[in-house]
Formats: sequence, C-alpha cells, structure tokens
Amino acid sequence: MSVDVKLDGIRIQVHRDGDDVLVATRTLEDITARLPEVVAVARALPSSKFVLDGEAIALDEAGRPRPFQETASRTAQQAGVAVTPYFFDVLHHDGADLLDAPGAERLALLDRLVPAEHRVPGWSPAIPPRRRCFLQDALDSGHEGVVVKSLAASYDAGRRGAAWVKVKPVHTLDLVVLAVEWAAAGARAGSPTSTSVPATPRQAPS
Repeated sequence: MSVDVKLDGIRIQVHRDGDDVLVATRTLEDITARLPEVVAVARALPSSKFVLDGEAIALDEAGRPRPFQETASRTAQQAGVAVTPYFFDVLHHDGADLLDAPGAERLALLDRLVPAEHRVPGWSPAIPPRRRCFLQDALDSGHEGVVVKSLAASYDAGRRGAAWVKVKPVHTLDLVVLAVEWAAAGARAGSPTSTSVPATPRQAPS
C-alpha cells in the first residue's frame, strides 16, 4: 500500500520522445503550448522516452495550492499564474509499456526518474510510521485529502478503480423536518409533495 496527497489540480499526461514533448489533459486535449514550464521539467528528466501521469497545480509563495479556478484558467491559456507539475505514475519508459506492471514497480521507477520536487508527496510502509498524521498534514497544507493505492495493482486507465481509493473529509448537515405537506390527489396522493418550504425565517411569537 502507498498513500499519495490528493492534489486539486489539472490531470496531465506527459509524453517525451527525444526533444519532442506532448502535454495532454485527461481528455487528451493537447495543451503543450500553454505549459512551457511543464515541458521544461520533462526535458530535464534523465530519460528521453517516457509517459508520465500527474497533475499540474498553481501554488502561492508559501507552496500552498492557489484556488482551483486559477489552475484551470492557466491550463486554458498560456498567460497567467505559473503551474508546477507533480507526477505519480509511469506508463511507459524506454520502449517498455508499464500498464500491466504492479504499482510497486512503477513507483520505484518513478522515484528513479523524477526528482522529489516533482513527485506527488506520498507515504509508504517503508517510511517511518506517520500514517495517522499524513492525512491531516495534507489537509493542513491546503490539499483535498489523500489517495490510498494498492502496490500490487496494474494501471487502470481512465478511472480510479478499487485499487485507488480517495479519502477526504465529508461534511454533513444535521437537519430537522419541521413540516410535511401531503399530496391530496394525483399519482402522489398520500405521499409528501415536492413543494419547497420558504427559506425566509418567520418571526417567533413573543
């Protein structure tokens, strides 16, 4: 098992073949020309042929994520705030497809290929036991939560699947039903109607 920080950025796939670099979105839209900073990172890696899966995200001066709208706007046009790429998977390397390789093998290759400053922060059992703090650390840093991954699973293209489980806080509301209006006729006779209750508070009797 490994645990990655869940970044609230734009999913990117980066292909490099020699000096040629392609940056694509989850829907395979070519956004290479809009993200020269991502292209520069890809060209600096110690391999000339690979496909990486990751996220591009805009950060503030303290390294915290900027509002998602700023990241989305930046990946839609070349001008604007800079984004930083973070990678969490390797799909192809030096002529070898890795989609069927176990997650542990792909993660080990990612560690060798991509420097820590461009890998999605993560935790694994090999790291000293801070797993109880890892989720809270991610939330305190302004991120969505974490993704728990099976190290035995192959890559499941286009979906998270059972091998990747997103964990983030769930906010709930405690509500009290004050009144119900029953339908008098029609197919819903005897059932609660869908009529909404006015949201404006009423003056309580003195």
